[in-house]
Amino acid sequence: MKKVMGVMALCGVAMLAAGCEKTAKNGDTVVIDFAGFLGEEQFAGGTATDYSLKLGSGTFVPGFEEQLIGAKVGETRDVNITFPQNYVPNLAGKDVVFKVTIKDIQK
Repeated sequence: MKKVMGVMALCGVAMLAAGCEKTAKNGDTVVIDFAGFLGEEQFAGGTATDYSLKLGSGTFVPGFEEQLIGAKVGETRDVNITFPQNYVPNLAGKDVVFKVTIKDIQK
């Protein structure tokens, strides 16, 4: 019973029957925590907690949102992007990694 209760706590009672397999799709809003890294160093302005992001909105730099498609609640992904050349001078054209944790998926 403990395992079932853990699934219920993580996924919600409605998701229990579906086996907690809800995945993020284009048009969904994901609630995420993220931190951006240039090499091994976390960079200023690249971190947020409980951020609501509608996938497909084009809110983030190109390539970010697309890499969250198919993610599940509780999953952490490395999102690899290259900032555009016309971005903030110290990050323009640089390859960075965002550590992104999916906290919720809202359809």
